[in-house]
Amino acid sequence: MTIDVWEFYEEYTESDRALLSERERQVLAVCDFRQEVNSGGFDSYFRYVGGDTALTAVAALPRLLGSPWAELLGEAVALLGTPYPRDPDDRAAKLGDLETPLGDLDARFRKLEASANADARLAEALSN
Repeated sequence: MTIDVWEFYEEYTESDRALLSERERQVLAVCDFRQEVNSGGFDSYFRYVGGDTALTAVAALPRLLGSPWAELLGEAVALLGTPYPRDPDDRAAKLGDLETPLGDLDARFRKLEASANADARLAEALSN
């Protein structure tokens, strides 16, 4: 049985993910990342709750989608400093102070999206 990753995401977008398996939470974090960056770029991702799961996504990406994805998100996360701001308002303040535009990261993300069937790979991860 093939799982539709976006149906799974819709089901758990606004629910408590604590009862899910680690793998399911990781897939959802990667979906948060992909959904928000596709919708409004890295700026949108970090300004809203999708960015709350960025550290989970960074850790899961090498296994789920590959190192280039993890490197890209890791680079974006690093722009916000250490420790990573967990609160969206804190991240928004850091974004306002950035000297590096995020457009370059957005373009690299779009290339990754176009080069891989990320949906199929995430669905496979949910099925295993």
